[in-house]
Amino acid sequence: MDYLRWRDDMRQVIDGYLPRIQAVFARFRQLEPDTVTDEGDPAALRKAEEADPPLPRSLLELYASIREASFEHLCNAYFIHSLAWILDSLHRSDIPAWAPEATDERLAVFASDGGGRLFAVGYTSGTVFRLPVGAVANQVYAGSIDSIGPGEIAKDLADFLDRLLRLARAFSDEDYDERLVL
Repeated sequence: MDYLRWRDDMRQVIDGYLPRIQAVFARFRQLEPDTVTDEGDPAALRKAEEADPPLPRSLLELYASIREASFEHLCNAYFIHSLAWILDSLHRSDIPAWAPEATDERLAVFASDGGGRLFAVGYTSGTVFRLPVGAVANQVYAGSIDSIGPGEIAKDLADFLDRLLRLARAFSDEDYDERLVL
């Protein structure tokens, strides 16, 4: 996937929906714009190359092109966390590395939404999983507290980012259907 093109496409779509959102909330305050940062974090990339176990290659490729992304005004809000955040979270007991309900493989959480759901990529398959709000103990996701449940949401990181882009494009449309979510 061309992550730079994805970044540029997302920026263009943000320019399409943000004025509409700003018009609604202008009387309260000026909104911070949704963003996709320009460049990666060289120090975090060097550290990631030495991570044990090694991070999924697709994450390293993404973070060579962007630092992070914040889509606070897109639907329920979506956040692609920085590589530095991912590296810091690898050994935190409250961030899941395992989700037995969804998969047997190790996971790397890289994104979240405004509802507290986490998005994680499988180390082996590259599959992206959605982990709804739930308990985490010793890096093991202990289950969902909502009706959706954990599960596969995209075949890989490129598919996830493409779905996010399509969601943003639909959100830019005046006839947006609120049932479209990741």
